[in-house]
Amino acid sequence: MWLGADKKEFEAFLDSASVYWRKNLGATQSQNYLLVEVFHQDIRVAMRNLAVANAIRRIVPAQLVVVTGVEQMWHEALWTEFDVKLVERVAEAYGASEVIDLYRLVEGPARSATPGVAPVELFGRPLAPGAAISEQTLEEFVSATYCRVTKRPRPPEDPGADPRYRRRQALARAISSVYDALLGGGSAVALVTSHVDYDHWGLAVDSARRAGVPVVHTQQTGCLKAYALFPETDTGAHTFRGELTHQIGAFFEQRVWSRRGEVRRNAELVAWRSKVNLGRPSWWRGGASASVDINNSDERARLRTHFAARLGFDPSRPVVAVFNHAVSDAPGTNHQSFPTLADWFEETAQFASTSTEVQWLFQDHPSQFRYDSTDFFASVAQRYARHRHMVFQPSKDLSKNGLWSLVDFGVTVRGSVSNELPAYGIPVLQAGWSEWSECGLSTVVNDPETYWKALDGAITAMLNGEEIISAEQVERARLWLWFYRSATDLFTPQVPHWEVWPADYLLRSVRTAFRHIESDADPLFEAVERMWNRREPVLTRTDLQVPGLDALGATPGPGGVR
Repeated sequence: MWLGADKKEFEAFLDSASVYWRKNLGATQSQNYLLVEVFHQDIRVAMRNLAVANAIRRIVPAQLVVVTGVEQMWHEALWTEFDVKLVERVAEAYGASEVIDLYRLVEGPARSATPGVAPVELFGRPLAPGAAISEQTLEEFVSATYCRVTKRPRPPEDPGADPRYRRRQALARAISSVYDALLGGGSAVALVTSHVDYDHWGLAVDSARRAGVPVVHTQQTGCLKAYALFPETDTGAHTFRGELTHQIGAFFEQRVWSRRGEVRRNAELVAWRSKVNLGRPSWWRGGASASVDINNSDERARLRTHFAARLGFDPSRPVVAVFNHAVSDAPGTNHQSFPTLADWFEETAQFASTSTEVQWLFQDHPSQFRYDSTDFFASVAQRYARHRHMVFQPSKDLSKNGLWSLVDFGVTVRGSVSNELPAYGIPVLQAGWSEWSECGLSTVVNDPETYWKALDGAITAMLNGEEIISAEQVERARLWLWFYRSATDLFTPQVPHWEVWPADYLLRSVRTAFRHIESDADPLFEAVERMWNRREPVLTRTDLQVPGLDALGATPGPGGVR
């Protein structure tokens, strides 16, 4: 585990972490606890969770409880290695009082003739079962998890006939009962998690929300990024991500758009840097293919002619790019205009086959192989192979220079292109919500009827030579880049940038921080305290509160263009 870290370096890191947290937190007699999951094999993910959790424990005295484990279907779908014993050692170094192997708890109840409640003990005492999850919500998590671990775009037509689906059902029921016991008894201070979807992550989030426990969701990008959903601002009307969509939109409107004049210079710098950014979400476009060297419309026109010829396109006719999603990735995680990501892609391809006035570029997801065992993209491409105005190709076959010079209009559901393309003047239609979809960057639609109307309207406007992205949308998109890549990306020596790798470099860097950098100079604690005390939906590098404005409520901002 920890992807090839040297044993000596790993041991030195554990020793340093143990001393650091013992000195910075001390002992607590509180029976309250903070629940943290470590289900990911990458230590960078664990570090983010544990660092945020301990920063909260500096504010609210509580013990640290870590839940971990691995299950065969997840192991086959995602992990190359996972060692629970090593997770236990890292958790203990960060001050954990108890480490729970979730799958050891639930395997028995899941395999019984009537799957049900899994008994849970904590600190040597049995926990009472919590209020059970609704059957509809449970089935949504089962369906999403089945799609992910089998890498399929849709659940089976007859779920009862698929033993893998029945296994997910039994596991989900037992897993939910464990989280209801851990989070529903009134002693849980918060849940810190790296993911909010599927069974062993998403069911924890569901239990926490029903129990009124704050949820902090760390991100796998940049330095330290995190979102938070507090019970006081949780309307319960949407999924976790849906609630954040509204709250982030309101936060952006009040804290960023309202001060755009003073932020504009920094936003322009980030927009320039993002043209050659090699970090997520563009991590898959490494090297020269990640760079956008277009400086003006003349350069774009020359490149457009070159790349259009490669694809068999006419450079004088509009090009609509449709960005396929990882079709099994968190279906239903936020509002979608279509029942599944696969439905959206297939129906858009069908629409494109009859829309011959423009040219269509369909790109696969850069990590398609990690999410699809059915050759979904290739099968759709085969159906329309004879249509010369439609091109299907792997996204890695086209550099950013090619993409930016060709595309006149982008179409996605929640992909990152919906905030990247508008920053460079390219309009985007979103058939669903993302974390930024209420920040006014793109056209966002909520149902198929509105989607087809918006798509048809955009095509007509392009053919008429009309401008379909406003200067305000471009500025909002550039401000979002600054907000996402700078304002909400906290630099702390405890969590080096995601690009600090391989593992030995990472561990040595953090060990140095624990041994030599004083904690009173660490911005982690101040930033987490600000987010926690103000109940803000996002961790920020600096205080973005605007003098004279009231504290944020749960009311959404103006949202994307409708």
